[in-house]
Amino acid sequence: MRSLLNRRLGLLGTVIFLGVAIAAIVVIAQFLPSKGEDDRAAATPTATAVVNDCKELDPPYGSPPQDFEYAPVDEAKRAETVKALQLDEAEGKVDVRDAKQSSSGLALGAIVGVPSKDPAKYAADLVASVQTGGAKIDRQAGYVIVPLSNGRGVAVGIKGCRTVLISAQDPNATKFLAAAIFSE
Repeated sequence: MRSLLNRRLGLLGTVIFLGVAIAAIVVIAQFLPSKGEDDRAAATPTATAVVNDCKELDPPYGSPPQDFEYAPVDEAKRAETVKALQLDEAEGKVDVRDAKQSSSGLALGAIVGVPSKDPAKYAADLVASVQTGGAKIDRQAGYVIVPLSNGRGVAVGIKGCRTVLISAQDPNATKFLAAAIFSE
């Protein structure tokens, strides 16, 4: 893991990495039910994390690991991500951040926070729709890893009043970020 974090990708590598991260999140969005779509009888929503009182947190994803930061992306990238994932911002503005190593500027992954009055239900519905499609999810402490067709996965969990989606090019990086965010 250390060699991954010490590697410098350069501008082109970082752009490719972020493009892959957004593409991974787009794939997950394909599993979200459309508005007006009938409930899927085969899937039973299950809680993905301990249900908590919905309180806004500051900072919203907890303290990042040492030498890391959760940097907000520019508005154009945020809007592109929201559109690609077909997210509804009726309950608040979707937060999109890059998890970066402070010392090198290396982007490790992407964090998308979807505000909701009932984030546990939103996460459970998302996981249930993925399971209906036949995917085998990997349950972890406080979150689940939803597999993608390319072998990677997206972590889905709850933090405060948000359902949080985490993706990274490296599956170990996804688990690293998810453990940091959902352990507090």
